[in-house]
Amino acid sequence: MDVVQRALWYVEKNFRGPLSLEEIAHDCHTSAFHLTRSFAGVTGLSLMRYVRARRLTEAARALARGAEDILDLALDAGYGSHEAFTRAFRDSFGKTPVDVRARGDLTHIHLQEPFVMSNAPSLPLAPRFETSKPMTLAGTVEHYDCNEVSGIPAQWQRFGEHLGHI
Repeated sequence: MDVVQRALWYVEKNFRGPLSLEEIAHDCHTSAFHLTRSFAGVTGLSLMRYVRARRLTEAARALARGAEDILDLALDAGYGSHEAFTRAFRDSFGKTPVDVRARGDLTHIHLQEPFVMSNAPSLPLAPRFETSKPMTLAGTVEHYDCNEVSGIPAQWQRFGEHLGHI
């Protein structure tokens, strides 16, 4: 099971309790950085945005079934107050929790269903190229322009030859 599949499994099993990116990454035996990048690359969402969307979706379902206590739903979804939950709910669905409960209808709401991953291996992540300030390598006497790097492999070979003579 790759890291994204494992993260999805972990989230779906545990999203009703407290979750952190670090905790999920630890369970997936990877770094938070790698998990964040991998998850977004495969799903198009950040991992924690997915967690929030899943929690709000389940809260919306409970409200549509007539759940009475919005504060309990807010706390179960990881929000510290009724107000914070209502704001997140409205931002996500365009309706308040009270509106959804009163209508009992989810047809015009975009719910975040669980992602289902196939057993096919995922594509490897592509390298990311970044620009940075010029850097100096100790021991070099040559300068390279970022647009002309043809001499760099030969420089590394000379380093290797030098190290072999030490």
